[in-house]
Amino acid sequence: MKKVYLTIDDSPSNNTDALTDFLFEKKVPAVLFARGEFMDPEKGNQEGFDKIVRAIKKGFIIANHSYAHERTSEIGFENQTSQIARTQLLIDQAYEEAGAEKPPRYFRFPHLDRGCGNAHAIDFNTVPEQYRDYVQHLFWDGVRLETKEPPTLAQKQLKNDVQNWLSENGFKKFPTPDVSLPWWTQSELGQAIDSLVTFSTSDWMVTPRHIGKWPVASVDDIKTKMENDPWLNREDSAHIVLMHDDREDLLTITENIVNYMLNSNFTFLKP
Repeated sequence: MKKVYLTIDDSPSNNTDALTDFLFEKKVPAVLFARGEFMDPEKGNQEGFDKIVRAIKKGFIIANHSYAHERTSEIGFENQTSQIARTQLLIDQAYEEAGAEKPPRYFRFPHLDRGCGNAHAIDFNTVPEQYRDYVQHLFWDGVRLETKEPPTLAQKQLKNDVQNWLSENGFKKFPTPDVSLPWWTQSELGQAIDSLVTFSTSDWMVTPRHIGKWPVASVDDIKTKMENDPWLNREDSAHIVLMHDDREDLLTITENIVNYMLNSNFTFLKP
């Protein structure tokens, strides 16, 4: 049995209710990483806030994806940490509204830019050499890169400063004890406070504004990527899979991929 933790970025959207209904019906647990601006009643997004409350009541975990989905390497420490704090306040309010116990605080950086740009989300030198090329392409093939330039000393310090801030402000490492991949446990991936991934579906590439510009252009391409991944189909470790709750009609794609996984001997784990 192949095991995965399903994580979904960019909630809430127009499709969140339908998405959580689908996952609930299929008995698929998931963590929804919410963007504060989409659930902020003060910004006219009461409906988005209500969708997050509804998701909590259905048993889904809500985690933090910052407020305005901006790159840490571009906006800096004060801006990003204030956005994280602002979003966490909204998430805490949603749990109170739902009458549910708050889970630990989990966070994922927008664009997986942890301060050094998303091409260098981690220090690849911490990855055992035999796995380094695979891990580089895990990030480079799954995110929208702006540059592959190596980080500056200031950016490296920024990454460390935000990690320390997360730890000091009650954020916890996402609990995935079943993930035992050597390139995860023996590298910065396994040490980070923020929530990283072991496999990206690249589903965002299939949205209308991106389709045709990137290697993944259809549901079949996503399935092929999953079938060909040398680690995802192993049964000796779980994976942390990244998908999206998007405003651009990703729901049908998400349903298709989740059904494909359920029919392909995957089981979904609850953290």
